[in-house]
Amino acid sequence: MLNNTELKKLLLAVPIKICRNMDHQLVKSILKALKINISQQHFMILKLLETYEHLYVSEFVEKLNITKPQMTSLLDKLIELGYIDRVYDKNDRRKLYISATSSGDKLTKKINEAIDIQLDNHLVELNQEELTALENGLKVLQKLCKNCN
Repeated sequence: MLNNTELKKLLLAVPIKICRNMDHQLVKSILKALKINISQQHFMILKLLETYEHLYVSEFVEKLNITKPQMTSLLDKLIELGYIDRVYDKNDRRKLYISATSSGDKLTKKINEAIDIQLDNHLVELNQEELTALENGLKVLQKLCKNCN
């Protein structure tokens, strides 16, 4: 049994390693295999739009923890490719929000399906005991993160 200090170290280290692996190896390899000319950050924008339907640029900046100029550049590329649109807010014409186009939705679905297949390939390597431990561990992490933004 680990002491609290060791548990805290793992709690900080493991999610970071998983996220880096998902971002750098899994998503990058899928984008390359599917011959999709977007970055992992572009995909994260599309994933956010899958979840929230539309967001203001400032909301992307906050959620992705990047600067507004970086965000503008990422959005410009997705607009150029036809995956997202800028739309004026009906209540305040000074505000623009971003939403996915049908092409963006189709691309996100295609990438999600490829990710599912890759994850299935990784999960088959685990036995039932390991799958149960993984499920329980993820439930605990979810409980710890229920108040996280």
